[in-house]
Amino acid sequence: MSQFDYLRNQISDNIWAGKEILKIADTVNEGIQGGKDWYMNLPQIKFIMESEQTEGIRDILTEAKELSETVTDSSLLFLETVHGINRAFNTQRHRNFTVKINNELAKLVDNDNEKAVYEASVMAHNETLNLPELSKQAIAYSDAANSTASEVEKWKNEAIEKALEKKAEFEAMLETLKGNARRSIQGKLNMVEKALTGMGRPSPPKPPKPPKTPKTPKAPPVIIASNPYSMTSYRPASYDSIYKHSIVSIHSRPPVLNAIIPIGPGGAVTVAGAISIVTSIASWLLGSFFLKALSIPPALLVALTNTVTAIVLKNVGSAGTLAARYIAAQALEIGKDLLPKIFAFTGMRISGWAYVMSFAAPIIAAAVIIITAMKHKNKIIFSHFYLLAEHDKYPGFAYASIQNADDARIEFATMKEDLLALANVEYEEIYGVGIDVEDGKPEVQGGFNLTTDTPKKMNTTEAKKALEDFAEKHSVSIPLGAWKPV
Repeated sequence: MSQFDYLRNQISDNIWAGKEILKIADTVNEGIQGGKDWYMNLPQIKFIMESEQTEGIRDILTEAKELSETVTDSSLLFLETVHGINRAFNTQRHRNFTVKINNELAKLVDNDNEKAVYEASVMAHNETLNLPELSKQAIAYSDAANSTASEVEKWKNEAIEKALEKKAEFEAMLETLKGNARRSIQGKLNMVEKALTGMGRPSPPKPPKPPKTPKTPKAPPVIIASNPYSMTSYRPASYDSIYKHSIVSIHSRPPVLNAIIPIGPGGAVTVAGAISIVTSIASWLLGSFFLKALSIPPALLVALTNTVTAIVLKNVGSAGTLAARYIAAQALEIGKDLLPKIFAFTGMRISGWAYVMSFAAPIIAAAVIIITAMKHKNKIIFSHFYLLAEHDKYPGFAYASIQNADDARIEFATMKEDLLALANVEYEEIYGVGIDVEDGKPEVQGGFNLTTDTPKKMNTTEAKKALEDFAEKHSVSIPLGAWKPV
């Protein structure tokens, strides 16, 4: 059984892992069943497919042959991830999250798979999505309606209704039970009442018990002489300071809890490698794009962002997914007062589950984009290579026609290094333009802006313009070399 078959088996009657309180949003079920068709009809994705500003994202989604499978898998991983975050939020809330996060991060050291994931994340960030350039765009997306937000209130009302049913059931049972059975049901009733109080529905105060008829006191025995064991006579000097409080007062004082070390809003913990890069992409997609129009508190945005990160890393096989879950859980802890108050009648808190679930669509949308970008085949092959070095007086250029060429980035890097070794001037801009011969005619296929140490991918239109502008400015004929391999 594959991991995704296992996850499918955790879904039954629109609930997760057999826990009635863990309701699944309709949009997640639609993602699991509809795959690509559901995904392409999300408002965020429709905007991407129609906007000129998001051409790079549109291209990778259009070219992705496994998009439907990625959408389905991401929807299933969303459920597993949110469940894990909610559990961590509940069980770790009085412990040190930072230690747990650092322990998980330590597992990523000297791991070949993590290195491969890191390289894929770098490529997705710098080239496939070209986030440095994309982030400069003032993307005017405002349709950030939270379509499942109303479901949170629905789930809360259902939880209250279920708790009230159980309360009535347990109260009826108490009327006939005695002994251990009665104590067991009383304990369950206490949990139900605690859950109702947590959801803002405290039980009305119980009517006072009628006073008992006082018994006729017996005459005290007559004590002759003094009692040599009297505490009054022989109690130690420290008695008052140690024993003066009643048992009731001792048990009712506030417990002493270990202080949680908080992570400041915006992510004060430094996460390494692929986690850091994927998180930066997810942060931009949610905070500056999909959810930009919503006023989400910074700490809770960190929780949503790291939910995306955890899904992506689980999909590509990185152990960093656990660290991302704990970062999300700690962010929920920081913003817990802003979360919906929902409890199962057993006392289980699902505030984290409900809150993150309400943002299922944008979270899955972002995760699919990042996964697709990381798995995108980024190796670029050209037959003919032009290197254009811009200078008003002494422009430089190089041409190569290469059989069995390596990745274009490597070929251009070599050409640039050779050119700069011979140059006596400092070039203002350097471009690499790739050309293939189609039906006997040279056609520009794309290229790179090589001005800085980090190449920036150019699409066909940009590369063609760079070549034409250079040729016109410096009166260079095109093609610059022979159109056959040398």
